[in-house]
Amino acid sequence: MADNLPNNPARPEDVKLFRSVADVAPTLWEDALAVEPAVVVRNSGVRFEDGRGFIVPFMNGNYIVDLKARTIETPPGHKPAGFQKGLVLLTYLAKAQDLGLSGKMVTSRELNGGAMFFTGPHALMTEPVTEKFGAAPEDFLARAEALGFKPENQGAGFACRGLVLPHIAVGCVLHSEDDEFPAELTYTFDSYSHYHMPLDGLWAMINVLAEELAA
Repeated sequence: MADNLPNNPARPEDVKLFRSVADVAPTLWEDALAVEPAVVVRNSGVRFEDGRGFIVPFMNGNYIVDLKARTIETPPGHKPAGFQKGLVLLTYLAKAQDLGLSGKMVTSRELNGGAMFFTGPHALMTEPVTEKFGAAPEDFLARAEALGFKPENQGAGFACRGLVLPHIAVGCVLHSEDDEFPAELTYTFDSYSHYHMPLDGLWAMINVLAEELAA
C-alpha cells in the first residue's frame, strides 16, 4: 500500500492532490473487489448486503463500501470519508485475514517490522490529541468513549481501548501535561493487527483516529 501514499511525512490529506476518496489508487478498489464477498466477510468481520455493499464498522459508525461503484457512504453526522479513511477501509477489506483478535495488546514496535517502520516520518500521530486534551484528560476519555472506546485502569495516565475496525483493537494512554513535562499519548495494538492491515495502513489508520479524537 505504500505506493499509494504521497511522498510526505505529514498527513496525506494535507496534500491537495490527496484529499478525497476519488484520489485513492484504483488498484486498491481492484484488490478488494478481487476477493469473494464471502471471504471478505469471514476475514474482516464486516457484513455484506446485495445492492449496497460492505457495511464496515469503523470507530463509532457503519460505512457502506460499494466496490463496484467505488463509493463510500458515510454514516449520518460524520464527515465524508476522505483519502486516508478510504484508503484504510479498502485496505482492510482487501487484506484482513481469518484470524480475528489475539486479545493481547502490544506496542507498535512489537508488531512484526514495527520497530523499524514507526519512526521518523512514520511516527504515530499524537499532536492533535495532546494539544487538545493535554490539560483536560477527562475530556479525552469522554471523546474516546463517543468513538466506542472504553476506559481502562492502567495505573498512571488516562487509558482506554476500543475496536477501530472489527479485528483491530487499539489502546490509548494519555499522560496529562504538568509544570515539567508536556502531555504524552501512546498507542497499543492487538498483536494480530499487522495481519489484517499492512504497517503503512495502520499508520494511516492512527492518523484518522487522532483527528477523530481531536475533532
